[in-house]
Amino acid sequence: MRVNSRKDKIRKFMRSKYLMRRLIIIGVGLILIYILISGLLKGLFPSKDSNTKYPLGETEASEINSQESTDQSEINSESTEITNDQSDGQLTTETQESTSIGSETQEQPNTNETKSDTQGENIMSFNSVAYSLSSYDARYTAYSKAHPELTAEQVVLRVNTNLDQEFYTNITEAIDPNSIEVLCNKFYQLSSSFEPSELVSVKDGYYVQDGKSYLLSQSALSAFIEMSDAAKKEGVSIKIISAYRTYSYQENLYNKYTANNGKAAADRFSARPGHSEHETGFAIDINDVAQAFENTEAFQWLSKNSYKYGYILRYPKGKEDTTGYMYEPWHYRYLGADLATKVQESDLTYDEYYAKYLLKDHVD
Repeated sequence: MRVNSRKDKIRKFMRSKYLMRRLIIIGVGLILIYILISGLLKGLFPSKDSNTKYPLGETEASEINSQESTDQSEINSESTEITNDQSDGQLTTETQESTSIGSETQEQPNTNETKSDTQGENIMSFNSVAYSLSSYDARYTAYSKAHPELTAEQVVLRVNTNLDQEFYTNITEAIDPNSIEVLCNKFYQLSSSFEPSELVSVKDGYYVQDGKSYLLSQSALSAFIEMSDAAKKEGVSIKIISAYRTYSYQENLYNKYTANNGKAAADRFSARPGHSEHETGFAIDINDVAQAFENTEAFQWLSKNSYKYGYILRYPKGKEDTTGYMYEPWHYRYLGADLATKVQESDLTYDEYYAKYLLKDHVD
């Protein structure tokens, strides 16, 4: 009896254990079915903010991309898979898009007109600059587009100075070469046959005794003698070390510098023949052709007084991009006291001053 009762107990325990397993399996199955059904329901009936909380599924993404696409073949191929109601909605969307495109097409001429108006305003702003030249309008516009950070005044000044072009390009003949206003630089050239009028010899005591003789324009020499005498009274000695040069002399000098230093380096401190101010008879080098001249009493005196006698420092420090030459504290140009004072007070190089105040009288 005891054996049978023990067996019955075992059978009951096993049966209850089996039932527990089945219940657990059924429970897990029900949970999985619930998860699956709820997932399907969420896919069929997404909440209003589902797009902001969850990433798009592949199907949703493809639908959005198809709506934004302008490729007609893709729209046509996808439209066959859409229901009638959805097709109506899609057609409505396409109609709206085509209407939008049509309106943009109609507005395009107005955009062009706006651009034309803006371009016209730019030209008008250039024309409003007192020293602008009507024949330079195209250059002003092109340079302004390349340098939108510049004002109209800055654009006009730089273009008038020819800084919209590379040095030694767009070369023209120097205007009125016998005038003290003549501009001779990397854009304005003297002819090979030019010889200044009224050249005179520099007197002893006013040039460095180096075995050479010097010629200079009469007006420039008279002003230099006056300036030298005034400096001497203050214990400062200033003498000419280079003055007028012929075209052939400048040619030989430039070729020598090019052979010794290379063309790029020579162009920084020597003018090509026809482009040297020394050929005008109005330019001189004083005392010493060296950067160290800047540290002398003579240079300090000239910095304060040279313009009073009609001379300006022609290639000042920090202006290489404008003049095309390195800083030359020894090189002075005669302009007459009146013009030299105006240039001094303008704080411009002579290239810029000429472009701003003198060029218009010769071009327009």
